[in-house]
Amino acid sequence: MNRSWLIGIVMLAAAASAAVLPQLAELEAAQHRHRGVAEATFADDRVLGNNNLVDALAALPLSLSVDSVGWNGRVLSLDLKVTGSDHTPGELYNNMAEAMTFAFQETSNVGQLLVRVIAEDKWLGTRRLLLAGDIRRTEWSPQLMEELRQAGDHPLPERLKTLLRISESDLWKQQFIHP
Repeated sequence: MNRSWLIGIVMLAAAASAAVLPQLAELEAAQHRHRGVAEATFADDRVLGNNNLVDALAALPLSLSVDSVGWNGRVLSLDLKVTGSDHTPGELYNNMAEAMTFAFQETSNVGQLLVRVIAEDKWLGTRRLLLAGDIRRTEWSPQLMEELRQAGDHPLPERLKTLLRISESDLWKQQFIHP
């Protein structure tokens, strides 16, 4: 095969891919809409990265302190620290919902939020897991977040725990749900 044929084939392949790729992206978005997954409109299209992670999280209206943060690819990991016994389940659910709002409504590049609520005993120097959530942008919706906010001081419904992949430790159940 001569060189001009090879150049022609490469140019044809490039043009075809430029025409097909945007249609594939729209197809994926249409599938998400069909399955009922919410597509959020981003007010400022904030792109989260290592250079703005601390500033962005410092502005969150959380009643719990942020213990640790991780950013790896499209995964945001967030540990929220509980100290003392004056917190309610509703307050902790609201903090998780605020983290979800930030990750999926205020940023455009977070694909997964790993959030943990950790109890810290300063006297003993121990830390124990209370709640953990593995929330994905493709499965998240404003309605689920609102259900989490509205749960108040009651146990979370199984449906909500399943859809948001929320797990509860025995300590959570003993101290907060069934004291």
